[in-house]
Amino acid sequence: MRILVLVDGFHTGELLNTLGRLVSLQEAQLLLVYVEGPGPRTGLDLVRRRPGGDRLPPHRARELGEVELERGASALAEAQNLARPMVGSVETMRVRGEPGRAVCDFAALERVDLIAIRAGGRDQPLLGPRSLGPIARFVSDHSPCPVLLLRADR
Repeated sequence: MRILVLVDGFHTGELLNTLGRLVSLQEAQLLLVYVEGPGPRTGLDLVRRRPGGDRLPPHRARELGEVELERGASALAEAQNLARPMVGSVETMRVRGEPGRAVCDFAALERVDLIAIRAGGRDQPLLGPRSLGPIARFVSDHSPCPVLLLRADR
């Protein structure tokens, strides 16, 4: 079974432990995916209101890009180290784009059997109609395969 797990660097151990309790992972192939989305850069461009400048200065854009690369590498390395003892095979992937769409497109391209994603974010309630963050909502609505929404143990 090919399982795509969306990794963001937060609650990775909890996510993998919960997945391991629900799905037999010994013979599974985990695809750990980190999405480099437009979020931080877009937010900075929208918030900044500097006189005479609409764009992020080139050196700041470069620094932000480097930090994004480091964060992604760190998140994937942590997830891979945590997953290795649990599963038969682990691969790490980085994709670019709007996170929900990028995950669904990647799942279709790689023909995964299941997408495992954390159901809510830091600001979402544990249960109810607002318990899914925007990425989990998009993936659950547009996924080409079954989606396992993993809720936090609170």
